[in-house]
Amino acid sequence: MLGKITVFLFLLLLIWGNVVAGLGVGLACPDWPLCHGKIIPPPQFDIYMEWMHRNIGLVATIFLFILSYKRFRNYSGSARSIPVITIFLLLFQIVLGGIVVLLELPVDFTTVHFANALIIFALVFYMAFFDGKEKMPSFSIEGFSLLFVILGLMVFCQAVLGAYVRHSGAGLACPDFPKCLGFWIPPELSGTVLAHFSHRILAYLIFITVAIFYALSYFSLGLRANRSKISILLVLIFLQIILGVSVIHSKLFFLTAALHLSIALLILSTVLYAWFQEMKENRV
Repeated sequence: MLGKITVFLFLLLLIWGNVVAGLGVGLACPDWPLCHGKIIPPPQFDIYMEWMHRNIGLVATIFLFILSYKRFRNYSGSARSIPVITIFLLLFQIVLGGIVVLLELPVDFTTVHFANALIIFALVFYMAFFDGKEKMPSFSIEGFSLLFVILGLMVFCQAVLGAYVRHSGAGLACPDFPKCLGFWIPPELSGTVLAHFSHRILAYLIFITVAIFYALSYFSLGLRANRSKISILLVLIFLQIILGVSVIHSKLFFLTAALHLSIALLILSTVLYAWFQEMKENRV
């Protein structure tokens, strides 16, 4: 239960942060760690959105420390490094969050901040999946596990690239769909257009990759056991592409963008679950 609550808190933290960014209130608390020099800031909507993001982060941090402590005691061997690494990344995230505020949201820092948050989320998911009461599996990147690792890396890169597109102002660099600026391949691939177009191409590649996995599941016994998860991924990715188009047509409406991230996190969670399940069934 502790692991599930911690995963939920980090899901909420990531989505809430996306809403804050969509509303453009990331600097509503211009100082750190206080907000307008106070523990409880003035009652104003934009200030409270950012302040609540910090408070959710605080609660998630407390739960993560407790979860990491319990897993460190239960894990054995190299698996004990997981909670330790997670805590170090969390401390780095806290410092980086302060830097992002004090330097007024530089694009590179906000992207790294999001990427680090995704890594923490993946490690929290691992600790929620493996409680350490059974024999710990070795990290497997062979066979079908490798397929899900590759897919997971693709989804991770896509999410980070999406964050860069968002924070660099490239969200409407290609204001049309399915073409970009009236072309299937824009003649000038640079700057924000390159970032946005790359985000689209990687989305198509992920969809094609999962579609191939699904087709292969009819011929491979190993993938057949994962067909239900692959089917869920296909549906989620198709929905994600539709939402991506909606984000453009809604002119980056913050609720649409937040739902877009929510589906991305569900996709990542499904891939992680499939990978961890493979590790669990093939533990040595």
